[in-house]
Amino acid sequence: HAQERFWQMDFWRHIGAGRLSEMFGSSEVKTDVFLRTMGWAEIARQEVASARPADQAILQAYADGVNAYLASHQGTALSLEYGVLKLLNPHYTPEAWVPANTLTWAKAMAWDLRGNIDEEIERAMLLKTLSLQQVNQLFPPYPSDHPLIVPGYSMANNPDLLTVPATYPGTQLADVQANFSSLDTVLGPSSSEIGSNSWVISGALTSTGKPMLANDPHLSSQMPSIWFQIGLHCTPKTAVCPYEVAGFSFAGVPGVVIGHNDRIAWGFTNVGPDVMDLYIEKVNPANPNQYEVNGKWVDMSVRREEIKVLRQDEPRVILVRETRHGPLITDEGAFSQYKGFSLTPGAGFSSSLELKALSLRWTAFQVNATFRSVVQIDKARNFAEFRDALRSWNTPSQNFVYADVDGNIGYQAPGLVPIRAKGDGTIPAPGWTSDYEWKGFIPFDQMPWSYNPVKGYIASANNPVITPAYRNFIGDVSDHGYRASRIMEMIEKAGTKLTVADVERMQADTLNISARELLPYLKGLSLNGDAARARDALLAWDDRMDTGSSGAAVYGYFWQALVEEVFKDKVPGTLWSTDAALDDNSRLLNTIFQIMKDPHHPFWDNPTTLDVRESRDDVLAASLAKGAQRGIKAQGKDIQGWRWGRVHTATFRNQTFGKSGISFIERIFNRGPVPVGGGMQQVVSSDWSPADPFDVFIISSMRQVIDLADLSASRVINATGQSGHAGNRHYDDMIDSWAHVRYQATLWKAADLEAAHTDRLVLDPG
Repeated sequence: HAQERFWQMDFWRHIGAGRLSEMFGSSEVKTDVFLRTMGWAEIARQEVASARPADQAILQAYADGVNAYLASHQGTALSLEYGVLKLLNPHYTPEAWVPANTLTWAKAMAWDLRGNIDEEIERAMLLKTLSLQQVNQLFPPYPSDHPLIVPGYSMANNPDLLTVPATYPGTQLADVQANFSSLDTVLGPSSSEIGSNSWVISGALTSTGKPMLANDPHLSSQMPSIWFQIGLHCTPKTAVCPYEVAGFSFAGVPGVVIGHNDRIAWGFTNVGPDVMDLYIEKVNPANPNQYEVNGKWVDMSVRREEIKVLRQDEPRVILVRETRHGPLITDEGAFSQYKGFSLTPGAGFSSSLELKALSLRWTAFQVNATFRSVVQIDKARNFAEFRDALRSWNTPSQNFVYADVDGNIGYQAPGLVPIRAKGDGTIPAPGWTSDYEWKGFIPFDQMPWSYNPVKGYIASANNPVITPAYRNFIGDVSDHGYRASRIMEMIEKAGTKLTVADVERMQADTLNISARELLPYLKGLSLNGDAARARDALLAWDDRMDTGSSGAAVYGYFWQALVEEVFKDKVPGTLWSTDAALDDNSRLLNTIFQIMKDPHHPFWDNPTTLDVRESRDDVLAASLAKGAQRGIKAQGKDIQGWRWGRVHTATFRNQTFGKSGISFIERIFNRGPVPVGGGMQQVVSSDWSPADPFDVFIISSMRQVIDLADLSASRVINATGQSGHAGNRHYDDMIDSWAHVRYQATLWKAADLEAAHTDRLVLDPG
């Protein structure tokens, strides 16, 4: 990892520790303040101290290996980015790696897969201008006729949902959203499309008689890839050295996170559980480090943080205040910036002078043992050992699919998911009472799981795990089921026993099954000119979002216009941006489909045209015309000559200097734009933001197809390349294969590795 990706490792650990200002200067102070407020680094240090001795030894051995490389490599010999950094920060020298640096990255990934907190903020902001009914229409429930991962897993339900909003410190919500967005700038944008496809097929449905497992995690596009392909083989494998495992890791983290060993294979997608809650805290106006708990003032804990800033002699000192729930994230870390707000009458507060703030409770704020789980999974021999390993997987909660060489398949959802005394966590809750506290976490043995289901497969594509009748609330943020439906359709309608090549074709599938539902509504429209030509092109289209497809391009322009026509005039401008979760094709698609059957639903009407009440058909016609004009402007009058891949592209950007604004530096580190197929809600997931049309920012970050009959027949591809060095031929040598959904062999057997290798590194401890 240090040899190929140390700049990535160094940057990631500075994110985790809230120390970006040391590297890049005052522009990163705001982000550091927010990161220090959350305190990831201190939690990671506690996790190292509480880890089992065997896990501490692995973390330390890994750190020793990184530091051995650092001892003989500095500056551009370490990575080209250090040469660029020297222009900004001439005295920067990477410090030694420590075990806590590894565990802070787990916090960063948990943040990336954080669930519904963005929606919680946006619901609260929307409730300032929209009714609860209107807000619920913007966040519609999962369609009841769409698939679940474990459909038969249900228990008695006893919800006590918070349906009447409390009064919020309104302007601070926008500040919190801005803080979240600043962190997404360095970690990569967040979206409900962040998740993955994974499925496992039993031997009864395959040509080999053994299971096959497929997985492609959907994460933000970046350069180099977030994943690092690796194999760990003990020679010989013994009880002392038990590893025979291959797959993908994160630079900075020992062990294989996704992959297979010689007995089992696994992959995962994001559950999207509600593991973050915002609490409205009542703060004592006479003593701002006290807050109310059940009618009494209680002292907050106060933590002092010093942020070193490049070219500044004195550090920035902040005071982080924490309640029983967690840090105050509306504080920005300093008492001097604390603001009070007048309150809405009748909200249950005794004085308009009382102050309110928002605190954040999150499962990742407590000491976790997820790294222990990684180590145990790598050694697991069967489903029982696999499940036992997942008992330590605290955060982020994932949908794990499983297969083994004995022919078994399975599923398990691990992770800490809170049980609330009251409320469902979908909007900020009153923090001054204990009515909305967490009572604990769903016990592992009550989390959904499945083993050898009768239907012979398990498909997970960020759709909900179980029915809402399940006794505990897991979350309400999910994909809306079109990817899962298409995966199930391809498995069930295969007609023959599935091969590895068939599963590869499944991962390459671009069929837009949601378009099947939408396009029939265009048939009866009265249209002429370019709008009519666009409609006719769509009705003749095969519904596939291929890069060379003209119909896919027409649909893209039409869909973008439709989203704008329906939503842009109804939400505040702050929620129509590339940083907002409301700006999310998956959710907006679900809302549109929910109202499509009602041609006179209020959402079709444009509130700015007071003398006209628009209907569904009016909006569809206007969207066709608007989309056609945009397409003509971009690609010419000949609609049949339009191509989806001309506009639907992915650019792989270096997370630091790739966004510098200096074109020649960006050309060194970035790659693209690359035409990509698929789009929103296709198996080839390549989603864009409606505020930045067709610029793909969520991608299949890698793909794997594992054959449990012959692990050497398994196939993989990473998104960019193995190397993190911009001048290395392996920096970008996988991009073309990734874009065209082509694969490479896994080279599992030692003889295959020996025959194929071009370089060998020998580490000799003497």
